[in-house]
Amino acid sequence: MLISVIVPVYNVERYLRQCLDSLINQTYNELEVIMVDDGSKDSSGKICDEYSEKYDNFKVVHKENAGLGMARNTGFEHIKGEYVTFVDSDDYLEPDCIATLYNELRNKDVDMCKGGFKRVIDSGKIVSNRIYDNELFQGEKAKKEMLPRMIGSSPTKHDSIEMCVCGALYNTKPIFEHNLRFPSERELISEDLVFNIDYMQYANGACTIDKAGYNYRVNLGSLSTSYRKDRFEASKYFYLEMHKKLMDLGYDNDTELRLKRMFFIYIKMCIKQENGHLKDMPFKTNLSNIGKICRDETVGDVIRNYPTNLLEFRQRIFVTLIDKKSTICMFFLSFLAVSYTHLTLPTILLV
Repeated sequence: MLISVIVPVYNVERYLRQCLDSLINQTYNELEVIMVDDGSKDSSGKICDEYSEKYDNFKVVHKENAGLGMARNTGFEHIKGEYVTFVDSDDYLEPDCIATLYNELRNKDVDMCKGGFKRVIDSGKIVSNRIYDNELFQGEKAKKEMLPRMIGSSPTKHDSIEMCVCGALYNTKPIFEHNLRFPSERELISEDLVFNIDYMQYANGACTIDKAGYNYRVNLGSLSTSYRKDRFEASKYFYLEMHKKLMDLGYDNDTELRLKRMFFIYIKMCIKQENGHLKDMPFKTNLSNIGKICRDETVGDVIRNYPTNLLEFRQRIFVTLIDKKSTICMFFLSFLAVSYTHLTLPTILLV
């Protein structure tokens, strides 16, 4: 059974060979690899050409830069497999990753299988593991039980399943029968979640497994080097659009609460990035930006309609500081998180 692997590529010459070699070394042999060079300005495109010339099952597509979501959509135009998986070009797989996903998917007769992942740094050191339970979501349970958990955790426990399409295997039939595609992350952040919401409406079932074969490369200082001026507005727009989409699909209050909890995480990221750029802009500007977040009407409405009393103590602190518009406290708390590389804000105030 042919499995397609879509690899979007953009300026990753430092890591690309490790990624592609990990696909060559897969124990599952019936693979085709579609490398989508998204207008790389470094030697990434040439590396893709090299692998395409050397290996018959590797194909490269060169295109103008349009972002990750559009690169994956370009990959859809070239795949022939009955199943598809996605690998970001700075990540890499364990040798049995795809075989494990395929065997579980086939044995359980479902359209989608989601595995765990390891967060690793350049040295190969594992920063964290995300391992799921072996769970089966047949029929309607895929969109009624699994999908809400891909949106976020409930107010009382951490039961989320990562929304990322990487480390998962999909039957391509629902994709092509219903013309499913990724939105552009330049227009709507968390394009993976949007794709999964659409996919789950047509899947015959899904499962999670207790194995982590996907290695996700992290840069512990990435938020301090990639300032996005419109991050908060983009996060708020995403929340509002997803709220409308989920309500139109008939999802219940539990799903809405999970979406709100995910919005809290986005708010934290927005506040944290302000402290990551103290050297690049005046202190007053950072403080003002955090204040705008705390005073935002949508943020206030989400907090007022969320059962914060059910959250753990540290989580309640975070939400309470925003609700009380305690800009200074939020600033210094997130400053501490940025100051200590391994002490991230989600560790201090895990939402």
